[in-house]
Amino acid sequence: MVRQLFFLLLLVTALPTWAAECGRVLVSGYQSTVHVYDACSGAFQRELAPRSVLSGAQALRVRDGMLYVVVEDMNAIARFRVDTLEFIDYFITVPDSPGITGIAFGPDGDIYLGGYKSNSVLRFDGRTGARKGVVVGAGSAGLAGLDNGLTFGPDGKLYIPGFDSHSVARFDPATGRTEPFIAARSGGLQRTRGVLFEPGGNGILVSSEGTGKILRYHRDGRFDRVFASFQFGANGMDYGPNGELLVTGWGGDSVERIDPATGNRLGTLVTPGRGGLSGATFLLYLPPSVSPPTVDLSQIGSQYWLTGAGQPQGRVLEVDLNSSTGTKFGAGFDPAAIRHKRWGRLRIEFTGCDSAVLRWNSTGADSAGFGEGGYPLQRLAATAASQACNAAGFTAATGQAWMGGTWFGGAARSGEGLFLDVLANDVVLVAFFTHRP
Repeated sequence: MVRQLFFLLLLVTALPTWAAECGRVLVSGYQSTVHVYDACSGAFQRELAPRSVLSGAQALRVRDGMLYVVVEDMNAIARFRVDTLEFIDYFITVPDSPGITGIAFGPDGDIYLGGYKSNSVLRFDGRTGARKGVVVGAGSAGLAGLDNGLTFGPDGKLYIPGFDSHSVARFDPATGRTEPFIAARSGGLQRTRGVLFEPGGNGILVSSEGTGKILRYHRDGRFDRVFASFQFGANGMDYGPNGELLVTGWGGDSVERIDPATGNRLGTLVTPGRGGLSGATFLLYLPPSVSPPTVDLSQIGSQYWLTGAGQPQGRVLEVDLNSSTGTKFGAGFDPAAIRHKRWGRLRIEFTGCDSAVLRWNSTGADSAGFGEGGYPLQRLAATAASQACNAAGFTAATGQAWMGGTWFGGAARSGEGLFLDVLANDVVLVAFFTHRP
């Protein structure tokens, strides 16, 4: 019975809704939060988490089934499950407010974070999150204002955009050397944001937020051409489900579809401000290759919680119980969807420090219609208050604290029971773990 009480699944009304075949697009809103859209239709699906959790959202990266989100206002890295988008933890929190904007996973398995305010790149253990030190010091290669496009290239080197230096630098973990890669303002580069390697490694796309352009460079850093132009400050970009380039940007708060070969505009996937997007900074495409977790359907049964509270009258506790249904487990949980309804009335008459008689009445229009019934109760495990009650004797016991604890109907009713919690004002909270008919 104890195992069932502590290892239960609450009533599940539906399984999670998984992404369509073409996957999802995530867009960071610095002034809002991270927004999730259908990659086929652009329809808004949900916020990844409230702004209170993701204030100042920046870079998004995926590794080992987890989504890593840079939270600049908190100088933290939040983690979520990729399949369900459930929040896991704040994996890394960086002191001294370096203004973390970018995150990249090195070939060594470590995590590299770029600081806009500190003008440096910090290294952390990829497994534990422990800090290992500074690998790119302030001002290296003329960098200023490190931004969210921080990424490792196919050559195993770290490419670092400088928002305020209007440049891109390159760090080699093998030698520890940092060198200029794209010179300041080369090709009209202004306020550098995103760095994206083209499939096949032929060229590099760099977003120039200050000019509203995406610029193309050769693999040696030489400017090639203006690849695409926008009416907003282009920054976040990634390749979508059909190979098209998806672009978002500051002041546009939309997602545009771009031909990956010509740079021509193919249309708008996400209209401006959809889902509350504000201050767009980064874009990530999540393909549908992630399988949903396998739910053990044998563990989804008739288990059912009822709750209530009441003031005992002498040795008798009577409470109205209520059911709570309507929402879903995990990422689908929505408190606004919960429906509370009166189930019926419960009566517990205590006959000893460790014994009682349970009666329920769930009949009539204002009830769940479970009928009437009852059976003797016994305490499952002693508490300090129940031991004091037994020491003094049931008739001499004072107060209500001894009522608290876990109760059930013995071997004949194992798998069903009650938690009683006695508050300081002697109000008793009741949680009745039972089953649906």
